Amino acid sequence: MQKNLTKKADSYKREETLDITATMISAANAVDTGKTAKDTAASKANAADPVTKNQNTKDNNAGSYSPEEHTRDANSRTIFRNRKLTCQFLRDYTGLSIFENLQPEDIEDVTERYKAFLGVQFEADTVKRVKIRVRGKDGSPNKEQEQEVFVLPLVEHKTSVDYDVCMQLLRYMTVIWYDYKKQQEGLKEGSSSRKIFRYPPIIPIVYFEGRENWTAGMHLADRIDIRKGLEDYIPDFSYKLVRVHEYKSDALMEKHNEMSLIMMINRIQSPEDFTELMNTSRDYVDEIYNKSSADIKEVYQDILWSLFQKMNVPADEARDKMARLEDGGMGELFASMEKMDIQAERRNTQLARQELEESRRELAESRRELAESRQELKKTSDKLNAFLEHLVSVCQNQGMSSEKTLECLQTQYGLNAEEAFSAIQLFYDEK
Repeated sequence: MQKNLTKKADSYKREETLDITATMISAANAVDTGKTAKDTAASKANAADPVTKNQNTKDNNAGSYSPEEHTRDANSRTIFRNRKLTCQFLRDYTGLSIFENLQPEDIEDVTERYKAFLGVQFEADTVKRVKIRVRGKDGSPNKEQEQEVFVLPLVEHKTSVDYDVCMQLLRYMTVIWYDYKKQQEGLKEGSSSRKIFRYPPIIPIVYFEGRENWTAGMHLADRIDIRKGLEDYIPDFSYKLVRVHEYKSDALMEKHNEMSLIMMINRIQSPEDFTELMNTSRDYVDEIYNKSSADIKEVYQDILWSLFQKMNVPADEARDKMARLEDGGMGELFASMEKMDIQAERRNTQLARQELEESRRELAESRRELAESRQELKKTSDKLNAFLEHLVSVCQNQGMSSEKTLECLQTQYGLNAEEAFSAIQLFYDEK
């Protein structure tokens, strides 16, 4: 039986955190004027979050998958922390020709260098330094013309469109360029002031898993209120959008790689998407899964666990299903998932919502009726008090003392002693 894929909290090892100069810290703080020194120190601590798995400390107890050690948004981040998956994504799904010959060894993750200076929202995003190999006329790599390119795979995994994504990307880009300048100045002072100095290109990419159409502007200038005559003074750039829902299962299967299977799972946002996945060839799913390395199988675990959470699968049942990955592969897991009537769950949820709404309407009606009853009761009480005051006034106008008035109210008007006393007291309070 294959080695258990269970992850433990201590099964991670930390990547080496690069030293960043105090000058860059000041520059990053200038980008975000709201960040205090305390915030910066806390962010530095967060930059040491574990991202590299230690394969030698796995838990070998079958079926002991622990969801508590995972976070709901970890799956997308772990995808782009894997060089092979990132390579497949850039090469096969961005449509950019510069990546057509890309290899996993050409990609370096430099996220930790910038995480401490870009805030909490940067947690799900990554920065890649990519080596582009320029081909010679005979088609062979010309290593003397290798070019360094920074790639920003920005993960937008929310169900709604982020209309401020361009400004977020701009912030990342300026920090990267500033740091690049400081590095080059460290190698040769004054190099950035030379005419031939050039900053490396940065390619921003938005990976969107939501089902809805992406309606945000594709250019930075779309987010700026540009008045006529100011166009030449406004910086602008575009970003590449990879929308998972533009790919059907058949198109993904043609790629025949690990990233295709991940995208097939990540595109599930509705019962219809779930049905399409269930109709996928299990032989294809098992073939891709079985040939995957251990670290990529862990990525499958993350995204499948996230899927179970979106489907509100009970934790115990989800753990049992994850164990099927080891017993029979992903095809067997999908077979067990077919029994889950997601349409029925949706109908049950809708019915529960209708019942809740009806209960709310009934409660509102009861509150309204209670308020009306209180108003009627107050009106009746006011009329009774006015009548009692009138009786006391009649007795007082006949020259009766308080004792005689108390006796009169009981003998002539039928009030008991307590009611008569209260009527007199109310009369004098009102006076």
